[in-house]
Amino acid sequence: MSTTNTFTHTSLYALPSKSALRAEFVGKKIDQLRTPALVVDRSRFKRNCEEVTAEAKKRGMLFRAHVKTHKTTEGTRLQVQAAGGVKATICSTMIELWKIIEDGLVEEGLVDDILYSMPVGEDKISDLNLAQDKIGSKGVIRLMVDHPEQIRLLTDFNEKEGRKQKWSVFVKVDGGGRRAGVPPTSQQLKDIIQAVLSSEQVEIFGFYSHFGQSYASDTLKKGSSYFEGEIDCVQSAAKVARALGCKGDWVLSVGATPTAHAAVQEVEKAHNGLEGRLELHAGCYCMCDLQQHATSLVPDSHLALTVVSKVVSVYPHRKEAMCDCGALGVSKDTGRYPGYGRLVSPERAVGKWDLGRISQEHGTLVHRPDLPEGEFREGADELKVGETVRLVPQHACLVCAGYPWMYVVDEEQGKGEEVVDVWVPWKGW
Repeated sequence: MSTTNTFTHTSLYALPSKSALRAEFVGKKIDQLRTPALVVDRSRFKRNCEEVTAEAKKRGMLFRAHVKTHKTTEGTRLQVQAAGGVKATICSTMIELWKIIEDGLVEEGLVDDILYSMPVGEDKISDLNLAQDKIGSKGVIRLMVDHPEQIRLLTDFNEKEGRKQKWSVFVKVDGGGRRAGVPPTSQQLKDIIQAVLSSEQVEIFGFYSHFGQSYASDTLKKGSSYFEGEIDCVQSAAKVARALGCKGDWVLSVGATPTAHAAVQEVEKAHNGLEGRLELHAGCYCMCDLQQHATSLVPDSHLALTVVSKVVSVYPHRKEAMCDCGALGVSKDTGRYPGYGRLVSPERAVGKWDLGRISQEHGTLVHRPDLPEGEFREGADELKVGETVRLVPQHACLVCAGYPWMYVVDEEQGKGEEVVDVWVPWKGW
């Protein structure tokens, strides 16, 4: 069955004016913002990028920055400029890929390598080719494959359209997470390799794995174990490819934010005899959230994202309060910690109040389940109607997707409670 090419021009995804937002909000205090509001601490975001990138380089690894968490030009700049600069990025959507190009990051020489990380679909091949034509020799668009049919589709496109440039692909390897990818010892992996060997239009750039299961880590030792598992996963796949006669100077790309933190915190370890150069990739590392905090690998000082909300009612008889931030403000993602968010402001509420239940727009604030007897001071620790609260959500990526813009603060400049900039995320697919 023939698939129709799909394309949506980025101009159709209307975004609010950054200049108008800055004129309206820069200089305002957090408690003056309409809630719920998404707040990013730029100093923490930047420090997170610097630390992870620098430590990866120190350990001899390449680094590839995923932009899907924040989807902004400003955030991407901080990622790729960190630690002297990294030029390799990852996108989950075509809008991310196109905005990196249209907002000048390739033209400025900040980015020269963009991986479209969804296993490539036939309907997007023409659009991906157009993006490659747009950047020309200034960069390369790389694709993800995990089925031999994708190799056939790419080959057919080149032969039909007369494209002379080979497609550069990562083979996605499944290390047990069962999202995308194929097991390293599977027949399907061998079929992919054979399909590449039979094609003159596709070449393997590397092997890529994402251990989503690493979010179960709660110690550095466990995080490090997942990291080593990722390396074994892509190394095994590369060995299969070598045995089948495939040649190349490959990149072995591994990482999820928990394993990325483990990789740069553990004692430096040599990884000898690999079938390619080791690359670390991560996305949420720039923001961090409760899911990351629960791994024990991320301290409070690295939590760059908070959601601001107002207390709209209180219910002392049931020891609860109501805020105006529900599922659309924090998503329904959960994690190792109970509930949907933890309060970090006001100070007296820290460690005592959580966002325990949510519906679409309503958020029920509850006493933390494991609060020791007598820890909560009746009256003194109660929340008040009209009070501003800030909370750290479970999963930054989905939370960011729910807001039309992000208010930026900067605690290193002494403006942790004052808007210093506004970032407008790219919307659409």
